Amino acid sequence: MSAVFHIPTLTVCLAATLIIVSGFLTLLWAHDRGNFALKYWSLGFSSGALGMVLVSLREFAPPFIALGLGNGLGIYSLGLIWLGCLAFEDVRQKGAGVIAAAGAVIWLCLFAFPALSADLGTRILVASALYATYSFLSLPVLLAGQRREPLPARVIALIAFGAHGAAYVLRFPLQMIEPVQIVEGYAPLWYGTMTFGFFLQGLVGALAIFAMVHERATRRYKQASETDHLTSLLNRRAFMQAVTRARAGFGGAGPGAAIAVVDADHFKTINDTYGHGAGDAVLVALCDYLSRELPQGAIVGRLGGEEFGVYLPADLVLDRPHLLEELRRGVSLITTDHEPPLPMVTVSIGAASLPAGPLDFSRALARADKALYASKKAGRNCVTWAALENGRGDRPIAEASDTTGVAASTATRSAA
Repeated sequence: MSAVFHIPTLTVCLAATLIIVSGFLTLLWAHDRGNFALKYWSLGFSSGALGMVLVSLREFAPPFIALGLGNGLGIYSLGLIWLGCLAFEDVRQKGAGVIAAAGAVIWLCLFAFPALSADLGTRILVASALYATYSFLSLPVLLAGQRREPLPARVIALIAFGAHGAAYVLRFPLQMIEPVQIVEGYAPLWYGTMTFGFFLQGLVGALAIFAMVHERATRRYKQASETDHLTSLLNRRAFMQAVTRARAGFGGAGPGAAIAVVDADHFKTINDTYGHGAGDAVLVALCDYLSRELPQGAIVGRLGGEEFGVYLPADLVLDRPHLLEELRRGVSLITTDHEPPLPMVTVSIGAASLPAGPLDFSRALARADKALYASKKAGRNCVTWAALENGRGDRPIAEASDTTGVAASTATRSAA
């Protein structure tokens, strides 16, 4: 026996920790009743806390209550935590509630047999198998979620649940090598060390859950503040920040990078004739097309109204100098999900090349806007590049097609 860890004391400490954690999770859930992840996690830690309280009363309560029901609640707590992970990752699992409770039911049924209830070694092996199974259940759910939405705290949760399950698996060979006997509250060193480890794992797992909830809320708040609510594109401020970050990289700061303003033609007429719902449908269809057709490395955002900003890094402009013209032609082929059918949508585009070095975003957009005005003046449904900057200012140069879609000019392509 080792006198390092007093098992009843560790059990009480674990119970107290779980009570505190469950209290905080319950308070969080009370402020966000629609959050099912918090609901299951709160119930899970509460179940675990009650289970550890019962186990800590093993010297006073009947075995079925202290060891049977206590461990049953502990196993069920991991099932509830798994349900919380499913809810957090928005995963639907058929029969999840039955699966979550099955382990506890199996344990209680087996505990009714004296071969289990009266034999500490058998209890340890059976409980370890169930605890390990439910600990590992959460891992694939969290791992899939991490691939979709990387969160630093989720990594900690994966480590905590993985270590928890691995520790219970490790109990099998250790129990065979040095069977557990508890004398005056003390057990073999490995058993006491592992019990202390469960205390730490429970604390780390709880902190990871708190952090995951906070990180997701912060992430979604940030996304909401940066995203246009209608089109799900970057809003004007976020678009400017994204372009600035791209320019800081080697590929985005070279000569030939370009910024363009894409404007839906006759958008006011669509709103006035068919209603604002039709206008919204046009904008959604247009943003879906731009997001789908723009190559990797390009940045697109909604500047406001029917205007969209597009940033093309240097290598992309050099590889595909006619990309904006291709986009213009493709827009006229998109269909809008609306009844009655809407007329063909076209766009006018104004673009300006960006020199290497720090970006003066206001000046760059002003040049692209001036080129856009030239496109509208030329009859819309065309692409215009602003002239290279010189001492006399910019002179927009019409470059692409009119409403017939036939190229009207091959004037200077300053971004190439």
